[in-house]
Amino acid sequence: MKKALLVINGYFKNQNNEYKAARLTEEFRPLGIEVEVKDAIELLPLCCGNDISLDLSSYAFALDLDKDNYLAKVLSLKLPLFNSYESMMLSDDKMLSILALYQAGVNAPMTIPAPLCYTPKPNEEQMKKFLDRVEKELGYPLVFKECHGSLGKQVLLVRDRKELEEIEMKYLMTQHFYEKFLAKHQGHDYRIIVIGDEVIACMERKNEHDFRSNIALGGTGRDVTNSLPQSYKDLALKASKALGLLYAGIDVGTDENDEPIFIEANGNAFFTEIEKVSGINIAKKLAEYIAEKVK
Repeated sequence: MKKALLVINGYFKNQNNEYKAARLTEEFRPLGIEVEVKDAIELLPLCCGNDISLDLSSYAFALDLDKDNYLAKVLSLKLPLFNSYESMMLSDDKMLSILALYQAGVNAPMTIPAPLCYTPKPNEEQMKKFLDRVEKELGYPLVFKECHGSLGKQVLLVRDRKELEEIEMKYLMTQHFYEKFLAKHQGHDYRIIVIGDEVIACMERKNEHDFRSNIALGGTGRDVTNSLPQSYKDLALKASKALGLLYAGIDVGTDENDEPIFIEANGNAFFTEIEKVSGINIAKKLAEYIAEKVK
C-alpha cells in the first residue's frame, strides 16, 4: 500500500481542516493509499548549507493543508505536492492572485496595492498622497484586505477617510491592498470547487449580518451546482488554470453589470459545508484525481 503525507498547521486547530483530513484519509484507503497526518512542527526541516534534513522517503506524495510556504517548498523538493508549491504561492497571496488573473483576462475588482513600508512613522505627505489616490479611485465604502489570510478575518470594510487613515496606520507594515466595494457582492457570492479541468460543486453563500459571505462568519450555503450560470463556472475554471491549481475553491461575485467577477482563490478550500448542502462526495473525487496523477 502506498503512503501519503498530509500536512496540517502546527498551531491552529480547526474543525473544518480536521474534517477534510479525515475525509481524505477515508477516501484514499480504498485506492490503496494510506494517509499519515502530521503537523508542521513535526516536520521542521533542518536547512544547513547545501543540505535539507527531512526524511520523507517513506511517502509517495504529499498533500499540504497548511499555508506554510517555506515548508511547502521543502516538501516540493522531495515529493510530488498537491497543490504545487508555485500555485499555492500565487493563490495564498491575494495580491499576486489578482495580478496573475489580470494577465489571464479574468474579470476582477479594481485593486490598489499598498506601498511597502519599513517604518512605523512614515512621511505624512507621502501617506496623504497614497490615501488621496485610494480615495479618489475606489470611493467609499471600499475594502481592505491583507495579502495573506483566510476565513474572511483579514478583510475589513472602510467607510470614510478617518477609518482609512486608522486602518492604514494599523497595518502599515503588513502587506495589504485596497479593493473597490461591489454592492451586489455584499454578503453574497458563490463558492465553486474545481478539480483539474472540471467544476465539481457550486454553493451560493449568503450572510445577512456581514458584508463577508464566509460560512465561518455566519454565512449560510445553498447548493447551486446545476443552476449556476455557466459564465460563473467558466470564470472559476479560467481562474484556477491561471493560478495553476489542481484543486481550488474559487469565490465568484457579481459586478455592477451583472457579470461574474473573481473575488478570491483558495488552494486549500474547506468542503465541510459544500459536501453537506450538495451531497457531492468532493473528498472522493479529489482522492481519485490525485491517485490517478501519481500512478
